[in-house]
Amino acid sequence: MLSPAQKHKMAVAAALTIAAAGAIAGLDTIAPPRPEEGPEANAYNLLMAQLGADRRRLSDIASTERKIEAKREMIEAYQPHIDAVLETTAKTGKAVQDEVFVTLMIWHIDVGYYDRALQMAEHVLTHGLVLPDRFNRNAQTLIAEELAEAGLKATSVDEDFDLDVLGRTLTLVQPYDVNDIVQSKLRKAIGLQLIRKAEATEADADGPAGGAQHARSAALEMLTTALRLNPQAGVKKEIERLRMSLRKNPSPDSVTE
Repeated sequence: MLSPAQKHKMAVAAALTIAAAGAIAGLDTIAPPRPEEGPEANAYNLLMAQLGADRRRLSDIASTERKIEAKREMIEAYQPHIDAVLETTAKTGKAVQDEVFVTLMIWHIDVGYYDRALQMAEHVLTHGLVLPDRFNRNAQTLIAEELAEAGLKATSVDEDFDLDVLGRTLTLVQPYDVNDIVQSKLRKAIGLQLIRKAEATEADADGPAGGAQHARSAALEMLTTALRLNPQAGVKKEIERLRMSLRKNPSPDSVTE
């Protein structure tokens, strides 16, 4: 593991590297490559070596749950680098390519640290950081799909998933090119969780008046869009049930056609 002194050194190096970069924030910006020589490069290479060692350790773990536990421990060592990247970019509007950062963004999704993951995802998309080839997807597609899958998994085991996380994900990726099937999956995840919210609101005697039908109306909009984007989305029964409910007791903004 990295020592506190090494972590501090790498955080300083990350800040210096970004401060010297030439790319400015903006949609479709591609971040420039990192320097290959100098003290900043040496510090980053140390971090890459640590990441390589951690990935090898993960490859030796068969259990998904144990992998998640291991990642939760591992990511703490990289927080100084992540903080330095985000803070320096916020001050300068600049960024550089960073395999460590994008890999750790994905690990944060994997372990359920969604707020931090979305903070990192915004940096990745805004500044055009590219995923390593092993991921076989662009960043916006991976972000949308991984968080959609997390939401759908929660629904499949009858659990709630934070709608704010799914909504922020949708807002974040909307300006970018994401294939229709993944867009559909994200909207399906939102729609199904909205149905859960409607059912929970209805069961709560103290819930807001019309709250359940408002959630159903929003769910219908999400699921009809999901179906339009992917006719195989598997949401036709849910759409029909929502329409029946809204016909019986429409909310002001119901979509019934």
